[in-house]
Amino acid sequence: MRSKDFEELRDFYKHRLALNYGDNSSKETPEYWDSAAKNLAKSVHSPKGRADTEEFLNKFKWEKGETVLDVACGPGTFAVPLSLRGCKVVATDFSSEMLKELKLQAEKENAPEIECVQSRWLESNFQVQFDTVLCMSGLGVISTDSEHKARLGEALEKLYKATLKRLIILIPHADSHLDDEMRRILGEYDIPMERLRIAMIYYAMIDHGMLPSLEIIQRPFRWIFKDIEEACNVLFKKSGIKEVTDTTRERFKDYLKRVLQPYENNNLTLCYNTKQALFTVIR
Repeated sequence: MRSKDFEELRDFYKHRLALNYGDNSSKETPEYWDSAAKNLAKSVHSPKGRADTEEFLNKFKWEKGETVLDVACGPGTFAVPLSLRGCKVVATDFSSEMLKELKLQAEKENAPEIECVQSRWLESNFQVQFDTVLCMSGLGVISTDSEHKARLGEALEKLYKATLKRLIILIPHADSHLDDEMRRILGEYDIPMERLRIAMIYYAMIDHGMLPSLEIIQRPFRWIFKDIEEACNVLFKKSGIKEVTDTTRERFKDYLKRVLQPYENNNLTLCYNTKQALFTVIR
């Protein structure tokens, strides 16, 4: 089989990765992430959130003075602890509020200076390469342009070209948003869209000159809901489930009542390990 025979596969990965079931195009805008910045910062910079981040970073060797580009950096989830480890970090995001939260946290922890660049990734123009390039849970958003067109190949090429030694990409969901018990209750046995998406991303990276390693890891994922009804509705929507019988809904609610825990401001939280996809490319 020759490379030109892969045209149908190339068409397969030309869709908007940022959108899961229940999402709309607002998720691809800076305004959406501006509104989420404070809550996300509070979560990732909490003692538990930071412990999860440090555990992930310990999978890799980090050198003092190593240059790191953190693409779709959010509120500094990885940029701040990497700076504290002695890396020279440049952080970029199209959300001004995310960068604001990053700066506040860096100042709070007296972290070495982190250069912040507000830019949409497809419109960015970095003239130098970095020892390590990170894209943590943001590939879908950065691969969509301001006109909501999918440009995954171009986004991957830019990441790779910015890489001097290694590129690390984390996809937050490599499997269904539901845990095994939820899927059993709902009778969900089809291959989840999230698994198919991982295969598509792997092919896209190969198609654009990379030879990535792929590791499926498990990391904690947390939901926060105001009540049981919201939990049911959100989880059904995120899983693409359109119709649920009253009996099944009641069984699902009974399960959630057992596993949901009290959270701040009378909310409820659900935390369980989810499968994530870790792509690493070594130059």
